[in-house]
Amino acid sequence: MLFDAGKCIGCRQCVEACKDANDLPRGNQYSIGRSTWLTIEPPVPDGQSAIWGRNSCMHCEYPLCAAVCPVEAITKYAEGPVVIDRATCIGCDYCIHACPWGVIAKDDLSGKAWKCTMNPERITAGEVPACVEVCPVDALDFGLAEEMQQKASRRVRESGGTLYGGHEAGGTHVLHVLPQSPAQHGMRTIGPERYPQHHIPLWKKIKGPLALTGGAAGKWRAVKNALTKPWRLPYRYWHRPEKPMDLSR
Repeated sequence: MLFDAGKCIGCRQCVEACKDANDLPRGNQYSIGRSTWLTIEPPVPDGQSAIWGRNSCMHCEYPLCAAVCPVEAITKYAEGPVVIDRATCIGCDYCIHACPWGVIAKDDLSGKAWKCTMNPERITAGEVPACVEVCPVDALDFGLAEEMQQKASRRVRESGGTLYGGHEAGGTHVLHVLPQSPAQHGMRTIGPERYPQHHIPLWKKIKGPLALTGGAAGKWRAVKNALTKPWRLPYRYWHRPEKPMDLSR
């Protein structure tokens, strides 16, 4: 996906389209939460900013959220999307604390993690994500990674702006063309390291294996994964490993 901040007018039609496509309640356009997976920054009324930014899942090439998940509820697909399987999720919150961009929320009703999916069902059907489809000024685009990278690089050269998302956290599948600095567009400063250091609280690391989060079935799945795949544990408990693991399924 390609977001051109220079074209964005802050209308937030993409925000509402995301809600409709994912059966999320309308309202709360300004902060990531259980009902909002995409925001347009800054959080001011439409048209009242000279600079706009897009805040949502970046669909990392090396998703730290998937690396720390104890039950493998998060899958990185070859087409780009990083998707949470809510049926498998046990609500441990590890991914919420690990996400470099802080764009994973918790559903208050189910206790499961929620975030942008990039509408994989639409992609499979040959359509573009709902947010891309409704943008009235073509600030959003969608296509093959190489095509979007070339288009983003060309627009950066023409505008003299900045390309964001190409190298952050090892690279992502959401590229931003920013006329100003990332900070001015509301984007976080993220290094190029794959699986950047997470911020899972120590108390949660200690409590996690002891609590019955997700019930007996979820706890057994977490224990089984820890025993059969111990190489995953460093992502969650110690310093990140040097070699990235294969998170595809």
